[in-house]
Amino acid sequence: MIDLIKVNEITDDLIQKFKLVKEDQLYECYLNDIKIGYAIIRQKVNDRLFLAIAKKYQNKGYGSIIFKLLLSKVNDTVMCSVSFDNYKMQRIIFKNNGIEVGRDGKKILYIIEHIKQ
Repeated sequence: MIDLIKVNEITDDLIQKFKLVKEDQLYECYLNDIKIGYAIIRQKVNDRLFLAIAKKYQNKGYGSIIFKLLLSKVNDTVMCSVSFDNYKMQRIIFKNNGIEVGRDGKKILYIIEHIKQ
């Protein structure tokens, strides 16, 4: 079972590691009792969602599940940009109704409309 556990005490090293501000929400991602990554909902930037999964747990569908859980915690439209070579994240965004809305030199910009559940 995949769980997102909100990190209530954001330390300086976490702020530096993920470039967080106090309004951001940081979650640890667990598969049963094993931490497999981090997820962030950013409040003050266009790229609202961030996901980092340990390499050992990639390509098993966990990223898709975690991304869907993150979307359920957001009550409005989400913007995400993904580098051209990050095919895994592009696929996850596409599976969650992401629509490509633009490109710059290195990234693809997606929008995901909030769907009431």
